Amino acid sequence: MVQIKSAYPARIARGSVFGSGGHLLSTSTLTPDDVDFLCELASDLATGRANAMRSAGHTVALLFFQASTRTRLGFEVATFALGCQAIGMDDMGMSRSNDRTGESLEDCAAVVSRLCDAIVVRHHATGSAARMAAKSRKPVINAGDGWNEHPTQALIDIFAMRRGLRQLRGRSIAFGGDPRGRTVRSLVQLLRHEMPAEIVFCPPPHIPVPDDIVAAASEHQIRLRIIQDIDMALRESDAIMMTPYDMSDIGEAPGTDYRSPRMTPDTHRITADKIERTNSKALLYHPLPRQDEIDPDCDDLPNAMYFEQVRLSKFMRMAVLDRALAND
Repeated sequence: MVQIKSAYPARIARGSVFGSGGHLLSTSTLTPDDVDFLCELASDLATGRANAMRSAGHTVALLFFQASTRTRLGFEVATFALGCQAIGMDDMGMSRSNDRTGESLEDCAAVVSRLCDAIVVRHHATGSAARMAAKSRKPVINAGDGWNEHPTQALIDIFAMRRGLRQLRGRSIAFGGDPRGRTVRSLVQLLRHEMPAEIVFCPPPHIPVPDDIVAAASEHQIRLRIIQDIDMALRESDAIMMTPYDMSDIGEAPGTDYRSPRMTPDTHRITADKIERTNSKALLYHPLPRQDEIDPDCDDLPNAMYFEQVRLSKFMRMAVLDRALAND
């Protein structure tokens, strides 16, 4: 059984960190104690110090209306590792909750929540997870809702960066690629608790950093800097979170023809040659999938943390599910 530090609030020690209804919809609702608790629980699950089977026997519905590889498989393997059963459909386009048949997300949640103990949902529409949570009888975990948020990915990112850097306080954390994505928004909300010295963005020239992300950094007196070349981040930052250069199709419904541009200019690409030339010690992270923003010739370098990030994701998703199921 995981040992809870006495410094943790009794609210956390008793059960879920997610508040009323046990939903995890946004990182903005998580406190520093919540994040510490989840990171410690994920670590204990990874090392076997926590009893992974204490949630055994529950059923988790995986409702992925939008394409997914790591998040879908990650939640599935986390569900099985907890001794639970995953249910869902391989293609949610075949469900009745779509534009063609017209069943609302609210009705879908009302139905599915009577058949399971927790719901994990990904959808192309902003606010979709919150809509389902409003009608669900069981906890809803947001696995990505359009441009809005991806809270479990941000928790994975914090968990991985803490392990790589030991602590984030006073560090320089850089973001490369499109700053508008849901993974960036959720992660910046968590970084406000970590008190880095600065957050650095290297965005495409035609894509500004969203106002709400700038405001979140400003509110917590974290310096925000914009740079034009990723080489500067390689020289000066402790960690770089990369994303694709342009993610304009992230909010598109399945089946649309639009695809984001797939070519990253040299000014925004990370290669092994650049790492060597800048003598960079910056740790490289990425929520994946990548396109060409990190060259595969970086994969075996000590800087590359993104595949270890995937390995660690299983344990953070186990921790999140364990807390959600604690409400049952």
